[in-house]
Amino acid sequence: MADTPPTPNAAALCESWPQFKVRIIQDLFPDGHFRRGRYLFRGQGSDSWALSATFDRWYRGPKEQKLKVAERLLDEFIYECEGEDLPDSLRNDRLHMLGLAQHNGMPTRMLDWTESPYVAAFFAFSGHIRQGLDKEKHVGVWVLDTTSHIWQREFGCEIVSMPSFGNDRLRSQYGRFTYLRAPYDSLDEYVGQFPGETPLRKYAVPVCDVELALADLDAMGINHSRIYPGLMGNARAAEMRVILNPPG
Repeated sequence: MADTPPTPNAAALCESWPQFKVRIIQDLFPDGHFRRGRYLFRGQGSDSWALSATFDRWYRGPKEQKLKVAERLLDEFIYECEGEDLPDSLRNDRLHMLGLAQHNGMPTRMLDWTESPYVAAFFAFSGHIRQGLDKEKHVGVWVLDTTSHIWQREFGCEIVSMPSFGNDRLRSQYGRFTYLRAPYDSLDEYVGQFPGETPLRKYAVPVCDVELALADLDAMGINHSRIYPGLMGNARAAEMRVILNPPG
């Protein structure tokens, strides 16, 4: 397999889960030492999916109205939260309120990322299983280079961090966000406006290794109970256990 870094439109094809674990370190950290924060990772249940945020999949209106509607949606969320016990430092910060809305199910133009490639792989494989994507051959793990100059608000997309108040998931997932402000439909479409740049790459990992991968990740302490603290995590862990090991 060639060692040339993949572009956003051409995933690096891994032959197995063990090969992915080797490549993700070798390709990104040639000295073999993982350094947290240089790269961000996102796992998706199919390697064919674009990096589209929930708002961009939800919105059906004209592209020129996209930003206005996204801001209106946030205004309505902030209004609905008036009765909630939130600190003023959070309530008065639109970006932080947007992060809170994101993790409570509101469509936003933010995408979740993690500082851990293994947490990203967990989301990819578990998402594939839970969504029943039987026809897909590979899950996708995206890699974002935080040092690229394109991640700036004035260009149309920035990397943001959020306070973990009221958001245990964010703390458990080592979470960061990209916030796409430009009126593109996906992050990879935005990146395509910068020819010659490689701020994104993607790895495709075989779905047939799902049981091996999830067992390996469980041994690392990466499972639903850890990623989703509380009863939701327990419920999803039980669901995954039955899916992978149905009663015979």
